[in-house]
Amino acid sequence: MVGKSARRLFLGIVFVLAFAVPIHSFAAGSVTESIQDTAGYFQKSPDFFKKSELDSDLVVAALAKKGLLQKEEITDYTKTISHKLQSSNVSRGDLDKAIIAIKAMGGDPAQFNGRNLVKEVYTSPADKPTATVYAFDLIALSTDDYTIPSNAENAPAKIAAKLVNLEVKINDGAATVGGGWSWDTSGQTPPDVDSTGMVLTALGMYQKYYHDPSVKKAIRDGKKFLMKAQKSNGGYDYNSGISTSLDGVNSSSTAQAIIGLSSIGIDPTSNKFTKNHVNPVSFLLNNFKIDNGFKWLPSDKVINDFATEEVFEALVAYDLFLKGDTLYNFRNVSSSNSGNTGATDSGAGDKDSGSSNTGSKGSDNSPNNNGAGKTTSQSPAAAAAKVVEKHTKEVVTKTNTITKDHTITNNNTITKTNTVEKPAAAKNQTPAKAEKVSNAKKEDKPAAATAQAAPAEDVQQEPKKVVITKTTGISPVHGWVGSLSAGAGVILLIIRKKFLGV
Repeated sequence: MVGKSARRLFLGIVFVLAFAVPIHSFAAGSVTESIQDTAGYFQKSPDFFKKSELDSDLVVAALAKKGLLQKEEITDYTKTISHKLQSSNVSRGDLDKAIIAIKAMGGDPAQFNGRNLVKEVYTSPADKPTATVYAFDLIALSTDDYTIPSNAENAPAKIAAKLVNLEVKINDGAATVGGGWSWDTSGQTPPDVDSTGMVLTALGMYQKYYHDPSVKKAIRDGKKFLMKAQKSNGGYDYNSGISTSLDGVNSSSTAQAIIGLSSIGIDPTSNKFTKNHVNPVSFLLNNFKIDNGFKWLPSDKVINDFATEEVFEALVAYDLFLKGDTLYNFRNVSSSNSGNTGATDSGAGDKDSGSSNTGSKGSDNSPNNNGAGKTTSQSPAAAAAKVVEKHTKEVVTKTNTITKDHTITNNNTITKTNTVEKPAAAKNQTPAKAEKVSNAKKEDKPAAATAQAAPAEDVQQEPKKVVITKTTGISPVHGWVGSLSAGAGVILLIIRKKFLGV
């Protein structure tokens, strides 16, 4: 009788302890391990840092973001980028990705081998732009607080407005509603996951510092599209439109969805993105990992380099999301970080993913503020009229409110040791309050469409304490062993007390 009771007690305790172990600690551990494995795959590849192919600029940026680059690797890849930019066949995408990689490695893309690469992007749109080209233009210009005139031909506000206008409207029953994005700019091609993920990444970076109602709505539409486009197995495919077919489900499309969601503050492992107990992150890790790389299709037998690069970026993006940071934000990186590139958002130490106002770290070599000098974030409409004294020291006290759709409003108290002159319109830097943008063609507005009232779920704001519990790198084995050991100890104490009386 005693043995039977003890056995039941033991099984009950084990059952409880099994659910006491955080499920996300398993996922986080797997993500951390996969990031390390895949980084090793790149770093062991012959001459990886001496060539620039496919998505390698973005891989280097992700490696730098995680602090996984060695000084000699930075030196080698800087030479590689320098050589590539001397070619007459450099595409706009190449230029954008070069800016991202240079900044990530601690370089200054505004002063790179005598060229201001940032200015080259914001002064002239691409010759043959697509939605994804616009997206990477905006990502490149959002990697730091570059001083960019609001009337520049390719200013961030104008790029964001173009992306808002390029949102593909889809027929949802009797109504035509907002959808995602297609690489095509005609508006006739159905949206696809890859393009939508890239555009959300760009708009998420922009919206974090410029709170624009039309961009907010576009982001919300893109999130809904990714919810509808997700397959029953938890992954995504490369086909345009929405279908239930599993044909075309692949690691690259799934990776872009993860990057996009992480960039707009949405957890890709949340219940909304879990199908049949599988989310995009677990889908990647369970179906595509092979050795230390990743394959493209579940049926493939060998590593696909391009897929491995995109999956690595996605895993890093998700890992950074758990820490309140984003993949392409390098505001805390300077040339002094070279050789030790682990850098986070200037607000990454907080328990929320709120944006931060960084102090001025401008380059005095940028004439007329057209270079890449950095200044306190403010609305695009006020950017052209600002007069900023360099080397301003700021002390920022942040109070962040996170709405249910993860849009973050900031109330910052700033104490300055030097004088910063701003016109009256620029002094109030609180986010826009659903004000109408009546003329979509006015160049000083970041919106391209009339602001629409947010749904009730977005209007209701609840201060939310974000407690990050998913960043642990604890191995599942360690968790189980620890739990079982604790359970065994409890059992022994109970048996000793009940049957031995001590």
